[in-house]
This record gives sequence, C-alpha cells and structure tokens, in this order.
Amino acid sequence: VLLVALFLFAGATYLILRQTLSRTGTQSLRQTAAAAEQLIAPGVPRVAIREDRLPPNEGDVEAIRRRTRLASGEVLDIYVARTGEVEMRALRSFAVTAVVLIPVTALAAALVGLSLANRLLEPLNRLVLASRGIGITGLATRVEEPEHPRELRELALAFNGMLGRLERAVEALRRFTADASHELRTPLTAIRGTAQVALARERSGDELRETLAEVLEETESMLHLVEDLLTLARGDQAEAAPPAAAVELASVLEDVREVGEALAAGKPVEVRLEAPETLPVRGAAGPLRRLFLNLVSNAVKFTEAGSVTIAARALPAPPALPAAAGEELTSVAEEARGWVEVTVADTGSGIAPEALARVFDRFYRADAARERGGTGLGLAIARMVAEQHGGSITAASEPGVGSTFTVRLPA
Repeated sequence: VLLVALFLFAGATYLILRQTLSRTGTQSLRQTAAAAEQLIAPGVPRVAIREDRLPPNEGDVEAIRRRTRLASGEVLDIYVARTGEVEMRALRSFAVTAVVLIPVTALAAALVGLSLANRLLEPLNRLVLASRGIGITGLATRVEEPEHPRELRELALAFNGMLGRLERAVEALRRFTADASHELRTPLTAIRGTAQVALARERSGDELRETLAEVLEETESMLHLVEDLLTLARGDQAEAAPPAAAVELASVLEDVREVGEALAAGKPVEVRLEAPETLPVRGAAGPLRRLFLNLVSNAVKFTEAGSVTIAARALPAPPALPAAAGEELTSVAEEARGWVEVTVADTGSGIAPEALARVFDRFYRADAARERGGTGLGLAIARMVAEQHGGSITAASEPGVGSTFTVRLPA
C-alpha cells in the first residue's frame, strides 16, 4: 500500500512538474523577445504588438514571433526559440530519483514500522503470555499494567479487574459449597445414625414412631435448607429485577405480623405493626413477604420477652434536580418518587459487634444462633431480595438491648 501510494504521488508530481516547466519556458521566451525589442528599438513608440507561437520544429524546438508596429511605420519581427533539453533532463532526473528512492523509502518505513509495532505490542504479548498461565487456582495473579500505550494500560486494568471479580466469585462459590456440604451433612448424619440405631435391635411400635419422627424432623430441616439454597441460586442467576408492579406493602406487613404472632405463641412477646394504611412500593409481593418474614421470625426467635415492632413510613422525595447532560430522565424520575423505609426492631439478646458485620453472609451463624437452629441463610436471602428490588438493608444492634433491621425500598 505504501509503495502504490508513493508511486501515485510521484506520478502526479511528475505531471505537475512537466506542465510547470513548460509554462515557465514559454513565459521565458516572451520575456526574452520583449527584452530584445527594447534593445533594438529603444524609446520608439509602439503602435501594436502581437505574439504568435510557431509550430514546433524538429528536436522539440519551441518558437514564438513578436511582431511590433512602430510609430514610424516600420514593422519589427523578433523570433525567439528554445529546446526542451533542460526540462527533459530535470524530468529524467526526477523520475530516476523517484524510482530509486521510493522502494528504499518503503523498505525503511517497513523496517521502522515493524520495529515500532513489535515494541508497542510487547506489553500485549506479555499480557497474552500472562493470561495463558492463569488458571482457576491462580486467579490471585495480576498482569503487568504498562504505562504506555494508554490503550494497553486500560486493557490490562480491565483484565485485572475481571480477574479480581472472578477471584471473589470463585472464593464465594468455594465457601458456599463448603458451607452447604457441611450444613447438609449434619442432618444426613443424624438420619443415618437414627436409622442405624433403629435397626440395631427389635423396636416396639412407639419406638419406631419416635424414630420416624426424628427422621422427619431432620428431613424437614434439610428440605428447608435446600429450598433456601435454591432461592439463593435463582437470585444469583436472575438477569432482571422482579416485575416493577405496584405492591401494597401495608397488607404484606400485616400478613407478616400475623405470622409473627403465631411464631411468638407461648412467649411473652408482642408483635406490633406501625404503618399507614396505604404504602405502595415497586416490586413483587411474594419475595417481599419472605424478606420481612425472615426478619420477623429471627426477631421472635431471639426475643425471650418484650416486643417486636414493625414500623414503616414513606420518606419524602428530595427536590427534583434537572437532568445533567447525558443523564437518563428515567433515573431522575425514579429518584423523585422517594423511598419507603421499614424497620424491624426487637428487645432480644442483640448481636455482638464482631458478628454484626457478618450477619448477612451466607451460612454465618453466631454461637447463640447455632444453639437455636436455622440454616444461616435467612438474612442472606433478605439482602438478596432487597437488592433485587433496588433497595438496601442494614442492621444495628446492642447486646442485651435488641436489634434493629432497616429496609429501604423504592416507592
């Protein structure tokens, strides 16, 4: 491509140069004829001047005739001619120079370009080699981030960011698999042990019924765990948020309060609801019911006496700001709708400060929670549902005083 471009440039330059030299030579003839006329008849007035270009003669001789009528009545004819040898020598020199220099220039450009390309692509080659050596066990490795060129630096930064996300995802998957295996192994071990004891000797009907009741209890615990795992797995694989339909949160919270009262039966625990009659939010009623039911059931479980209060309110929307350049109008409209805040507060045993930061982790259970059973997935599911609805959930607690979980959802 470079050779073709250079030869086209040289050809165009050759044509332009030939026309320029031809026009310059003709102009030189005219000037020479005028100068000769001044030498022959200096100071004589001119009546008329005419210049004619004569047909070329052999040897590419160009000639012009300048005919001047003087005031004395005489006619003065001046003939000036020239050959094109100078122009032809100049054109031949240009052509030879172009034919010699163009290939040399193209070769030099190719060599320099190859050297520059190799130099510029060296960081990319190192990136390729480094990426080939990274496996599932080496996700902690990071590739070099060159300062130049800027595009390769951005590529390396993006690649390292992807490695970081993959490392966190794989580590979370490993922890999840280990915790799920541990949690599933416990009820399975209990079922196997109960069955082995039952088969060790002859049992009466009552003893067999008691054994089957123990097996059923462990089976229900395991089924509950599997359902929670499936819920989390579907939430992780979900590509879109729940339908953005209007849900009357007040009725959902009233249903949750009734279930909470049933869970608190036989305990001196009062379950209260403080919410306006209408409180529309955006989302799906089923997942939201499960979110608040997990919070209320935990609150009842860890409250021996006292109360569990569910409080909901609508937060006023901030003043609407004009959309900035390039900002989506839908995001401004969504922000203008405001939020709905729901708190679930109890007067139970509270959560230790070192455990508070991990209460939303999957399978995490403090010592007190382990004594009361559970799978350790309820709060993780609650956080997942809140985030799927575009909201958030936070926890605050003081040991011996109680805990408060705050959920914010888009109105």
